[in-house]
Amino acid sequence: MSIEIDPDEPLPPRADLYAALAFIVFGGAIAVGSWRMDRLAHLNINQYEIPGLVPGLLGAAILLLGLALAFRAVAAGALAAQPPRAHGESRWRSMTLMFGLTFIYGLGLVGTGVPFWFATLIFVSAFIFLFDRERQTGLGRSTVKQVLLALVYGVATSAVVALTFEKIFLVRLP
Repeated sequence: MSIEIDPDEPLPPRADLYAALAFIVFGGAIAVGSWRMDRLAHLNINQYEIPGLVPGLLGAAILLLGLALAFRAVAAGALAAQPPRAHGESRWRSMTLMFGLTFIYGLGLVGTGVPFWFATLIFVSAFIFLFDRERQTGLGRSTVKQVLLALVYGVATSAVVALTFEKIFLVRLP
């Protein structure tokens, strides 16, 4: 399966508006969820160290950037009638594949008994193989070489992420 996306062709403003709405909802949900988290006041936790602070700030940032993208899309004509585009199916397929892989990783692998480092290795390797396949084929690399390169990147990413969280941030991973 090869994903064909022309990087020089800009997305239509309506696609930006749809993405903006998704970011607004996602960022808002994170911000609200973070606000509702226990602040651990009974443990005399410093207000700058509460568990929901960083996710709340990130959620608010995603929400604000989604709003900025929505305003830009509307200004570019997202609400005006637009002709059908030839590459729409390819882009929807790419987005569906990306969200599918992400949900499989987040809901199907992490926290279900699969070690975090292995789940990350599978996710990164699959993502790189599927989304970089066309470029790798253009460079004359065989499918076997593409799989091996994706696995190398998956192993490296998995090791760096797992070791960073466990050794530097002292976070126990599932």
